[in-house]
Amino acid sequence: MSVGKLFDVFKYKYHETMTKVKKLKVRLPNGSEIKAMDVDFDTIKEDWNEYKLEDGTVLKFKTVISSIIRTEDHDPMTGDPVYHVRSTNILRARVQDELKQLPARKKSGGEVEGVEVG
Repeated sequence: MSVGKLFDVFKYKYHETMTKVKKLKVRLPNGSEIKAMDVDFDTIKEDWNEYKLEDGTVLKFKTVISSIIRTEDHDPMTGDPVYHVRSTNILRARVQDELKQLPARKKSGGEVEGVEVG
């Protein structure tokens, strides 16, 4: 396939992609508004990061992305488009029994007693 034909295919695919993208305005934390595009995505892999603390606790941490937008801005150093990601962080902890403590509950007289959970 010739270079010209490859370029035509690229232009078509780019145009096809850009017409499917939802355009929007986004207000940044500093109050300014920028033009952006909502970018659809498929999750390929979403693993847990695991950390073992010196007290034996194991923390598992995962970030789950809910939306991605691509702005019309570009990084001045690399030329890459600037993306903003909305996500939720999930944390799981496996704590050794000797570090656990029951939550406190106040009695009517102001005394504190432990409560059982689970």
